[in-house]
Amino acid sequence: MLTMELPKPLQQEFEQTVQQKFYDHDGMKRAVIEAIELWLATQRQHRIKAEAKTNNQAFENIKAQLERDCFGKWVVIAHGKLQGIGDSLKEVNQLAPEAPDRIVMQVGEHQPKEVDLGWQIAFD
Repeated sequence: MLTMELPKPLQQEFEQTVQQKFYDHDGMKRAVIEAIELWLATQRQHRIKAEAKTNNQAFENIKAQLERDCFGKWVVIAHGKLQGIGDSLKEVNQLAPEAPDRIVMQVGEHQPKEVDLGWQIAFD
């Protein structure tokens, strides 16, 4: 069980909003659950972004070595380090499946850069 005291203005606004949105006795409970789920999702996104940054930096640190020694091989980078190298995607795909972010790529295969085409439509 969780018990807490909110600052009075926050509590009043929260209660008023719950009353406007929900018309049953479980409204407050559902609103708190929704708020906690949203907060947790935000925290997961922060963790994923941080892990992606770490993985991208790890890739940049070993990119030249991979291109020299492993051209055409498949690699997985997760948790900020190289997790493994293989001859096929199937061979490496099971590496670090629990990682919030991972880089799975074939060394030497360059992805096309994303380009903003700047589509515009004019109406007469």
